[in-house]
Amino acid sequence: MNMRELYTAVKAELNRVDFNAIWPGWTKPVPFALVGKDQVYLDGREAPLGDGFWANTVITYEGEMLATWIVENPAEEDIQILASNLVHEMFHGFQGAWEGRGANEMTLMRYPDDLTTYRIKAAEIKLLLRAYTKSDHDALADFISLRKSRAQLLGDVAAHEFWCETGEGTAEFAGLCALMQLSPEKFEKHINQNHLQTLSNPGEKLFSVRYMSYFTGAVLCLTLKKLGVDFYHLLGKDSSLFEVISMTDTIADSFSKYYATKKAKFDDFLAANKNVIVKDAKLTGFDPMNMWRMGDQILCARFVSLDGEGITGPVMLNMVPGSDWQVESIIVKN
Repeated sequence: MNMRELYTAVKAELNRVDFNAIWPGWTKPVPFALVGKDQVYLDGREAPLGDGFWANTVITYEGEMLATWIVENPAEEDIQILASNLVHEMFHGFQGAWEGRGANEMTLMRYPDDLTTYRIKAAEIKLLLRAYTKSDHDALADFISLRKSRAQLLGDVAAHEFWCETGEGTAEFAGLCALMQLSPEKFEKHINQNHLQTLSNPGEKLFSVRYMSYFTGAVLCLTLKKLGVDFYHLLGKDSSLFEVISMTDTIADSFSKYYATKKAKFDDFLAANKNVIVKDAKLTGFDPMNMWRMGDQILCARFVSLDGEGITGPVMLNMVPGSDWQVESIIVKN
C-alpha cells in the first residue's frame, strides 16, 4: 500500500465515524494530511514537505486547521488505529472553540520532585482503574477526594496538570471512542495493552506529568461515560475536566438518574412477572453487559446459563444471600 492508497483508506474509515456521538456538538471535523518522507498527502493532491509538518498535531495550513500525522511506512499502518489517532488530532481543532486557559507547559515543568505527591498520584490511579474496570461509583468518589488532597499539597501547579489532562485526555478519549465505533475488538485490545497497562504499571512514566495526562484523562472520560456522568456540556474555557467532576452535585445528580433507571428495571420486571421457580443451581453463563444486581437479585435481560442450561431472558435470579454464583430460585416471564 502506498501513501495515496493509505490516505484513501483512512478517509473511508473516518467517513464512518459519528463525531457527534463522540462529543455532542462536534459535527464538522477538520481535514487531515498524512506526512510522508518527501511530501504531504492531502485530500486529492500532494504538496511539498514544508514548515509545520514535523509532528502529529493540528496546524494552520492555507487558512484552515489541518490535522497531521507522520507515516514512516504506509504498508505497516493499521488503518483503523491510524484513523483513531487522526481523530485525536482533529479533536484538538474542535477544542479551539471552547478551550480557554489551558496548561502552561513551563509552569508544569515546575512540578515538584516530591515523593509524597507521587505516592498519592499512584493511589489515585489505582482508584481510577477500579472505577473504570468495575464501574465503581465509590472508587470514582474516592479518586476525586484523594486528588483534591494532592492538589492542596501542590498549589498552583496542580491546575496546569489538570488542564493538560483536559486538553490531551479528552482528545485521547475522542480517538478511543472513534476506534470503538470502527472496531470494538481493536478498541478493547488497544486500551488494555496501552492505557490500562500504562496506568497499572507506569514505572518511571509516573513522574512524567504531561505523558500520564493522556492516559488518566482518557480513562477518566471513559469512566464518566460508562457511569452515565454527563460532563460534556460543562467543559469550556473556565473549567478543567477535574474541576467539572469535582462538582459534587453533578456526580450526585447523575448517580440518582443511574440508580433510578436501574431500580425501575427491577420494579417493572417484578410487577409483570410472578412465576417463581425453585432452582438450586450454579450460575455458569451470562451476558455481563446486559445484567444488573440489586441486593441478592440479578436481572438478566438477554440470557443466562444455570448448570450449563441456557435460559432466554429476561429472567431474574434470586441468589443465595451474599453469593456471587449460587442461585436458589428464578423468576421467569409469565
